[in-house]
Amino acid sequence: MLNDKAKQIFSRQITLPEVGEKGQEELEDTGILIVGMGGLGCPVAHYLISSGIGYLTIMDPDKVELSNLSRQPLYTEDDVGSLKVNAAKNVLSHMNPNAVINEVPEELNKDNALTYVSSHDFVIDCTDNVDSRYILSDICQSIDKPLIHGGIRAFEGNTGVFLPGSGYYRALYPKPPAPESIQDCSTTGVLSSFVGWVGMHQAMLAVQLALDLIKESAFYFLDGRKGTIRQVEVPDAVVEETKELSKALPDHMSPSELKERLESDNPPLLIDVRGAAERAEVKIEANDIHIPMDVFAQRLEGIPRHGNVVLYCHLGIRSNSARSWVESQGIAISHLSGGIEGWLFENMDEAGNPIALANKIESSDSEPEKPLSLEEQNAQVVANAKMEAELEKIKTNAEHSELSGLIDLKDRLLKQSLEVEKQKQEHELKLEEVRISAEAQKNDTKFLVEAVYLVYNDGRLLNHVFSEDQQTDAEILTSMLMAVNDFVADSLGATGNIGNLEFGANSIVIEKGDNCYMVSMNYGEPSDSLRQGLRKQIELIEENYSDKLDKWDGDVSSFDSCASNLVKILLESTVTDRSEVA
Repeated sequence: MLNDKAKQIFSRQITLPEVGEKGQEELEDTGILIVGMGGLGCPVAHYLISSGIGYLTIMDPDKVELSNLSRQPLYTEDDVGSLKVNAAKNVLSHMNPNAVINEVPEELNKDNALTYVSSHDFVIDCTDNVDSRYILSDICQSIDKPLIHGGIRAFEGNTGVFLPGSGYYRALYPKPPAPESIQDCSTTGVLSSFVGWVGMHQAMLAVQLALDLIKESAFYFLDGRKGTIRQVEVPDAVVEETKELSKALPDHMSPSELKERLESDNPPLLIDVRGAAERAEVKIEANDIHIPMDVFAQRLEGIPRHGNVVLYCHLGIRSNSARSWVESQGIAISHLSGGIEGWLFENMDEAGNPIALANKIESSDSEPEKPLSLEEQNAQVVANAKMEAELEKIKTNAEHSELSGLIDLKDRLLKQSLEVEKQKQEHELKLEEVRISAEAQKNDTKFLVEAVYLVYNDGRLLNHVFSEDQQTDAEILTSMLMAVNDFVADSLGATGNIGNLEFGANSIVIEKGDNCYMVSMNYGEPSDSLRQGLRKQIELIEENYSDKLDKWDGDVSSFDSCASNLVKILLESTVTDRSEVA
């Protein structure tokens, strides 16, 4: 029975003839399980609680990270490091104090799924985990429990509501998707507002289901570019339970267990499913082969059938998806939980150095004429994992007194950077800071890089970043960029450093490649190191994005990951504020 306060809070819903007081009471009596409290789970939980759902269980083993904040609005910077379910419950409880909210900091698996699913009216799948998705589909089908699904990739989203007896997720997708179609949002990028839209669509389906307004299963495709929703039919097929594979290794192998097995008499074969650029940064030194995700399905025959094989990637998301797909083809296989990131964190000696099983490889962004010592290679391998400790050491070193300002600048820039892989970018920026510090001490030139633009040859903007401290008026920046475009158009196909422009105290440096050019807008007189940095980054972009640049169709999202290259130019600054420029 609704009390007077509840009637007032939900009065706008109660006014709807499809809801009324009886419907609001139904919402209050409904118990829902949300699996996954990330980009989809946050808006789903938010709108269910604000709609008056009385019983909610939120399930997720993860902790809040800085990269979550832009698309997971239940969390703030103060929550970083806290369990997502605890932080979410704190916010949701204030939104509706009468709701009963249970938090479960566990990962859904075959052992606990039945317990949690059976104790709720229905389930909402908000995970990015292929295993959990099929486990939920199978469990809900077997006990006649409704299931609401949600998934997202870049600007493509899908939602579905599956009712007992009228089709289930596995009927639509009998087997996991092929590995080349699986990428996490740190690789493909994702728009925060689009994630929210997909999550709100799931929440709307849940409220309709609780009000008994949905009579049959349905599946929807959401197009983030066009803003459209398309519904498709769900087959009624009942899918037989998949046959269990005989396995020598666990599905998910921890870094410590992998280390132990690699040192045994029967070490597993490792398969690295990352791209070539990631592999060039760091790999696990062991008996391994490289099969990137985009060609994984075509090279399935090259995977041994003996079962002693472990897949790995950066964070474990892609490798787990590949594992699930390989097993759907009848091949037993395992994957490294947490990826190489977890491996590096766990496999260090007491001094904080990596053990011999991790090997740094020279990347395309290195300086071949200056070979690194073994000590420097080790320092680079663990730079990401031990960044905070390394920064603290550098701050206390008198020879690097100017670096503290650059460190603060880096911290601010990371917060505004695009959805580039957070750990990889921090690693790259750390190495760049050390190099810049050494050069800055040899160079008395003082300047502040305030903006960096990447521009296609015809003048269309591909990407850009701004310093948090930039003070140049936006209209002036636009005028300066237009002047640059005209200047480049008159360069008659020249490449390299095609010239500098001056606007009062502002200076502009232009570095042109074959297909695009990079523009640095600075306060003060830039040094030669800035010009060298521009040349280096434009060469890397031309090399890594050659296919996209040659046949660019106007989609700027293709160049989102270039943000890390542009941020490195911002870090060429030798001061952190205009007042420091003489």
